[in-house]
Amino acid sequence: MKVVKDFRGEVIIEEAKDISQMFISTSYKPFTFRGMHYQTNPRQIKNVKIVNGSIIDFLYNLETKEVKIFNLNTESDILVIDREWAHGYFTLEPNTILGYTMVGEFNPETYSSLSWKSIPKVKDKILSICSEDQIIISEKDNI
Repeated sequence: MKVVKDFRGEVIIEEAKDISQMFISTSYKPFTFRGMHYQTNPRQIKNVKIVNGSIIDFLYNLETKEVKIFNLNTESDILVIDREWAHGYFTLEPNTILGYTMVGEFNPETYSSLSWKSIPKVKDKILSICSEDQIIISEKDNI
């Protein structure tokens, strides 16, 4: 098991037998954004479930440029994200915990992200909730 911590929160990564990785991500504060992440080779399937709190989940189709936006909370069903989608999420509550599994081996060579600002529907939705200076985001994700 590997724990990665930064100013946004922490991510626990565990290798599993039947799936490539299991993650538990805790975001300490509301308005934390993580994403828009994807991997090109091999492309991965993600299964997302909120354990505590609530998020706005963003999907961006890498092939068609379609955007899907979901409000997820602890009562929500699991969201399955297919291989052709970049994924990001924005927390709405403190101590939001997201559990997800990734099917497909992680490859750091083909792992990448898109700028949330370059996707108008994502940018507009986030900025309808808070100002840009209120967003808690890593330098890597704030491209």
